[in-house]
Amino acid sequence: MKKAVLIADDSMIIRNIIENTLKDEYEVLKAENGKEAIDIITKNENDIVGILLDLKMPDYDGFVVLDYFKDNDLFKKYPVSIISGDDTKDTIEKAFKYDIVDMLNKPFVAENIKSIVNKMISKKEDSTKW
Repeated sequence: MKKAVLIADDSMIIRNIIENTLKDEYEVLKAENGKEAIDIITKNENDIVGILLDLKMPDYDGFVVLDYFKDNDLFKKYPVSIISGDDTKDTIEKAFKYDIVDMLNKPFVAENIKSIVNKMISKKEDSTKW
């Protein structure tokens, strides 16, 4: 069974671009909003190696998901990287107050997606050694 990557983004185009980039190596799980992302995480028994999380989504934005992770101590189990079109200083600072792996600004290229997923996998592998 392939390891899974969860993409939480309200843009179908972004979800599809990322899925097409990763589908040969990973099972790609997709959520349209933060609520769906949390539902997938709580119900999923796949080996999720990372989550690519948009910040601006309906029905729980990315910060609600980040708060959920913080409150439930999930960052070691599920490494999270932010994918966002909002690259303002305030947003970046707020995102990095959480234990995220990295932040990738939209638009991005396939190589950047692969690189950020590899970073998340490394973080997950490091956290399981403890």
